[in-house]
Amino acid sequence: MLTDLRLAFRQLAKSRGFAAIATLTLAVGIGASTAMFSALRALVVHPFDYPDSDRIAQVWSGDRWPLSPADFLDLEAKSRCFEHFGFYQPNTVNLGAENAQAIAGVRATPGVLPAFGVAPLLGRGLKPEDGLPGATPVAIISHALWQQTFGGAPDLVGRTVRLNGTDTTVVGIMPASFEFAAPWMRTENCQVWLPYELGEDERKQRDSHYLCGIGRLRVGGTIGAANAELKAIGKQLTALYPDSNTRKEFLVRSLHYEMTRDLGEKVWLLFGAVGLVLLVACANVASMLLARSAQRQGEFGVRVALGATRGRLIRLALAESGVLAALGVVLGLALAFGGIEILRAIAPASDARRAAITLDGFTVLFAVGAAGFTALCAGLPPAFAAARTSVAGIIRSDARGAVGSRSRHAMLRLLIIAQIAVAFVLANVAALFSASYFKILDQNKLLSTDRVLSARLSLRGPAYKENEDRVRFWQKLNERLQALPGVTAVGLTTKLPLEGGSNTSALVNDETYDPAQQRTNVERSSVTPGYFQTMGLALVRGRNLTATDDMTKDGHLGVVVNRAFVEKAWPDKDPIGKIFRANQPKDPWYTATVVGVVENLRQWGATAKVQPEMYTTPPKHWGNSVYINLRSSQPASFLAPLLRQTLAELDRELPLEDIRTLDQVVRQATAGERAVAGLVDFFMATALGLVAVGLYGTLSYHIAQRTREIGVRLAIGAVGRDILRLVFGQGLRWVALGLLLGLGGTFALARVLKTLVYDMQGLTAPPLLLAAAIVTVAAVGAIFLPAWRAAKMDPLQALRLD
Repeated sequence: MLTDLRLAFRQLAKSRGFAAIATLTLAVGIGASTAMFSALRALVVHPFDYPDSDRIAQVWSGDRWPLSPADFLDLEAKSRCFEHFGFYQPNTVNLGAENAQAIAGVRATPGVLPAFGVAPLLGRGLKPEDGLPGATPVAIISHALWQQTFGGAPDLVGRTVRLNGTDTTVVGIMPASFEFAAPWMRTENCQVWLPYELGEDERKQRDSHYLCGIGRLRVGGTIGAANAELKAIGKQLTALYPDSNTRKEFLVRSLHYEMTRDLGEKVWLLFGAVGLVLLVACANVASMLLARSAQRQGEFGVRVALGATRGRLIRLALAESGVLAALGVVLGLALAFGGIEILRAIAPASDARRAAITLDGFTVLFAVGAAGFTALCAGLPPAFAAARTSVAGIIRSDARGAVGSRSRHAMLRLLIIAQIAVAFVLANVAALFSASYFKILDQNKLLSTDRVLSARLSLRGPAYKENEDRVRFWQKLNERLQALPGVTAVGLTTKLPLEGGSNTSALVNDETYDPAQQRTNVERSSVTPGYFQTMGLALVRGRNLTATDDMTKDGHLGVVVNRAFVEKAWPDKDPIGKIFRANQPKDPWYTATVVGVVENLRQWGATAKVQPEMYTTPPKHWGNSVYINLRSSQPASFLAPLLRQTLAELDRELPLEDIRTLDQVVRQATAGERAVAGLVDFFMATALGLVAVGLYGTLSYHIAQRTREIGVRLAIGAVGRDILRLVFGQGLRWVALGLLLGLGGTFALARVLKTLVYDMQGLTAPPLLLAAAIVTVAAVGAIFLPAWRAAKMDPLQALRLD
């Protein structure tokens, strides 16, 4: 075998141009597939590295429905399936005194960190007494925060740091490798864990759901067994508390499922797409090797005459593809390194997950396996042709050695048709995802503006413990922001569009409380009157909010609702003056009167269905965190320093976070769709480039084989356009067959694509025609040069060739 490899290397060294093109072709396929494999492994297959990670489970009241405090306490007391069980709630933490910074953190019970199976590197974990009223404030910090902010001070455990305006004792530091994988913090890196203080009133709440439950199953336990146990407990709670628990079905899901359910299918799709690119690369090189093998028929004939077996000829052909694959994997790993850097930059994931996309041992092993696959796929067609070598056939053939030409030509046609079919499938997928992405942008175009600056501010610490203190601060801040130069409108809100929020169940019209019935779910935002003007949100009917809407004359809230609420609750009716209330059996916490209607904004992501929403006015509905929105007549990024200065004049310990224009908010909300569309477009372009090279090479080979025929045609009166028509006819027939085959493949994938492409109603003519046009244009470009050369051929020289 070594002799065969040395011979193959010498043969390729004599044809450096061919070797370079074939190596680059394979390198592109191997490099792209290796980079995507690394992303697949880091984001989907092995997204974290915890001990016995299959034992970590998320606990919900329903499908992604958080737990209530009282339900958690009952589950904790009654369940036996968990070794550790706790809950957490994400919270922004203000670190430092003057020039403080906002960092991502959670408030958690003692069972949360042990559920991951990872102990602190230094110090201890949280204890039950840490969450008792009056307890000394404590915190556990991440390794990154310890190194970057505190310089890795070895004596930090036991010292106090300023968190949320309070001196807090650091009791633990997590290991460098620990990543807090949380469905509610997919793109954030948790830096601080604070104890959750569960007050007496809060412990009784069953109607409010805002806690994320997490547990570690006991050794030998399963998700199925845990589900069965919690559902049985749920039935007991329903019998005891029918008003609050009738519709709850406690649900246990693996952490792996929760962390990959939204991203997994798309990453698998991209891996499949890059697999098609690899197949195109293999077919392309197979075509090159097959055409090249025609030039070696004389050599193979001599070897057969000297006693070489078919196995020996097959090894010679496979050795050549093996050498190309070996060269391709070396260059492919270099390309994969660059591809990984691109994937890290665009992946909608946390920093830890991006860092895990790397060229590790598993990834290199995959690249070697991909090289072996390409060597086999690219080498089989020429090996098959070599095995059919016949000395008698060579003797009977002309000087060009066209032995086996019919079967070789048939294989070349099949390979190029297959490449065109794959390129058409990729082109159609790219057209669908690109059209979907632009549709998403169009549906959120109201927010796509750089004239509005948004920033989040969290009031933490003793100075803002009471609601009155928070209301006073927000009012003062709102007044100062309105006076800033260049600001045309100011709006404060408890949540931004596209980024989730909070909701409540409402009774409308003549509905009465019935725990078994699903009532209208209403998103709830508390805003200042200037919010709608700031966001460019048109008032459809009625009026804007005013300060008196906090409590109208009849004791109701005055609220503005969105168009989706009106269409669901009062279609074809005037909603102004309509009344709805909280879905509670008695003493509803609000009764609201509609005073205005505004246009829709999506709440739970750029592709999520618009939910009914109500907008209330402060002060009773402010929380600790508020989004500040400033509109300007020019690009609003210049307002950031003024905003920081204004805030510093009020309180230097309050940091701003998430300072962005609304345009950037939309870009972040559509990052996943943009990444998928961009990568599929890139894979399509790569496949088309490879197809164009393959089509050019195959046609050039066919023309070389038909040189005498073309010379005869020209000699007896054919002109250049006749030859152009001949070559284009041959090439376009292959394209037509490839498109037809690709159309079948596209229809076969339609059901899968429908689950992945936003708002795809089925395969329609526009994307199919666009894909066909893209492939045809690329093919025509590849056909033109060999056709032009054939048309300009000198018939005397063509006939003189032997």
